[in-house]
Amino acid sequence: MDLMSYKTFVWPHNPHTYQEVYSREPRYVTQSGVSVFDGMGGMKRIITGSGAFFGEDAFWQFKKLALLFEEKEPGNLEHPIWGIRYCYFTGLELTQEPKEDYVSYKFEFTCAKTNGEVPR
Repeated sequence: MDLMSYKTFVWPHNPHTYQEVYSREPRYVTQSGVSVFDGMGGMKRIITGSGAFFGEDAFWQFKKLALLFEEKEPGNLEHPIWGIRYCYFTGLELTQEPKEDYVSYKFEFTCAKTNGEVPR
């Protein structure tokens, strides 16, 4: 199986979990002091997952991913089965004390439109 990637980073091993959550927020307008349903907002997609880096370069792999997290611009997240998602890197978490050859983590991406706008 191909490996997952985001911008310039390629996971050395695909994450253990990968989840996409789709949601829409109802919109309301106020007319004569009464809130009235006005349709559904745009579809929002949040991608989460977890995994581990292991081997001699485990901590270095995490640090490379953390450097990408610091970037504010969205980019392409490519999953070998689910395809390409244009998104912001919105969460990265160490899930245990890092060891010399093992680092477990969680991540979150928020999908955006091609103009960088995130639906509400």
